[in-house]
Amino acid sequence: MNDSYGIDFGTTNSVVARVTARDVETIALDPDRPAEWDGTGFDRVLPSVIGFDRDAPLFGWAAKTRTGARIDAVKRMFATEDTVRAGTTELRVEEAAALFFRHLQTRVAQAGFTTPLDRAVVTIPANSRGVARYRTKLSAGLAGIEVSALINEPTAAAMAHARRIGSDQRVLVFDWGGGTLDVTVLQSFEGTFIEQASKGVQRLGGIDLDRAFADAVLPAVGGASRWGAHERTIFALNLELAKIRLSTATSAVVALPGGRGHVDVTRDQLERAVLPLVERTREPVETCLRESPGRIDHLVMVGGSAKPPLVRRFVSDLVGAPADDSVDPMTAIAEGAAIAAGILHGTVTDLDFHVGTEHALGTIVHNDAPQGKFSVLIPRNTKYPARATDSYMAARPYQEEVDIQVIEGDPGKPIDDDDNVVLKVWSVPLVEPRPVERSAFDVTYEYDVDGILHVTARDHLTGTLMMDEELSFGAGENKSELPKMRRRVDGLMDPERVTRPPSPEGRLSPESEAAMTKATKKILPFVEGHERDSLERLVTALAAAAPDEEQARRDALVRELRRYAYLL
Repeated sequence: MNDSYGIDFGTTNSVVARVTARDVETIALDPDRPAEWDGTGFDRVLPSVIGFDRDAPLFGWAAKTRTGARIDAVKRMFATEDTVRAGTTELRVEEAAALFFRHLQTRVAQAGFTTPLDRAVVTIPANSRGVARYRTKLSAGLAGIEVSALINEPTAAAMAHARRIGSDQRVLVFDWGGGTLDVTVLQSFEGTFIEQASKGVQRLGGIDLDRAFADAVLPAVGGASRWGAHERTIFALNLELAKIRLSTATSAVVALPGGRGHVDVTRDQLERAVLPLVERTREPVETCLRESPGRIDHLVMVGGSAKPPLVRRFVSDLVGAPADDSVDPMTAIAEGAAIAAGILHGTVTDLDFHVGTEHALGTIVHNDAPQGKFSVLIPRNTKYPARATDSYMAARPYQEEVDIQVIEGDPGKPIDDDDNVVLKVWSVPLVEPRPVERSAFDVTYEYDVDGILHVTARDHLTGTLMMDEELSFGAGENKSELPKMRRRVDGLMDPERVTRPPSPEGRLSPESEAAMTKATKKILPFVEGHERDSLERLVTALAAAAPDEEQARRDALVRELRRYAYLL
């Protein structure tokens, strides 16, 4: 039977897993991980970073360890941005994400799996708006991956623990990754996980913890204010690595860029720096416990930001249960997505899942409220698929169209609160100008099982369909743009544009291969301009060297490498 794939498309890191009739496993995606990151849990994790070498894309560690043209946390932009720029390259947000999905597809093929990654279950934060859900599905599709389903990340995490949890149990999933926090209470019943309550914070995660830690450490580092972009990149990576090590050690050493020494950091220092951010996780946890009261039988904590001891103590005390450590927090979500794919494709037969709305959906009505009032149509925690219909009419006689503002969020908060997002303003064209009393029409709002919103409008008098739209954003506003976007993604991923790989294994001596590896992995990501051009020419020349030329070309490259000893 063919493999079923699950993709955890994360803000800072991504994971791909597959499930067969026998087991579930994660796939090693990036052989270029720096050696100093060994043993940190990143062996099957790919940094969600996109870089550009001129106009050729780079991904994962090759992008994360370079200075300059790069895109971090594209997933965070789904709900807020239309385009993103890296150096001179400007892309639609969906195109940037599609490039990353295409790279995942390529890596799975290079790992030797015979079933192509052309269909998968993809995870999404439970607190993601309809906009982000639509864009995730669109981006994967542009990369040539059919999305069998979008599944909320907490549900996927619970499914990774499913066989240990058993039936008739209440589970709280605390999913804190690089960019978002999701807290969800689920009920397990005869192999099925049903969401009971969900709450989250859209922009709170490892990115913010890293920034807070850096703000605490940098004042003690002399000369840091004079660092360039390259030096700041190196220090940020080294500090992130120290943060990870402090989950198991009480102190760590952070190397300063350029061989300028090091700075010692402690777990106490980290915990003081991030405590205000950890405190912000209290509200969504308590909201879920209040909205779905009762004893929590299992606490599942996933995501890199959920690993520090401070966070695990804090959440365990709130929930009244210890964290379940039976599945790797870094890969659990992808494994659960693969299990969901197995359920859909018939590979897994003893489990099932259901998901629901994390936000209320409604319209903004003005009436007596100058800024408008949230009129709820579909309450939060409603199971998908969900449907509601409301009636509208013109405000004045013989009006030609009616504007409807559709909002997702928390009706208990002011309209302009950050938790409330206007998804779209639809201008519904009336069938014909009429008196107000004869202008009525129905609008039906319907979430599909992926949480993507579909909206239709139908005239009362004639039954005429006035509007039929899927919630879209950015490029999705004009579907005629999608073929152009697909061609752009295909063009950027053309193998001829990607940096030339090393020569076939065995053709050059081990010494030459080692020199080329040092240049491409440890130096080229950090240099630019004529220095980069010069070094690339030496690497290319050695890669193409005939046997009688190899020694001289290797010596030339090695001499150049000595200039960058501080990077080696």
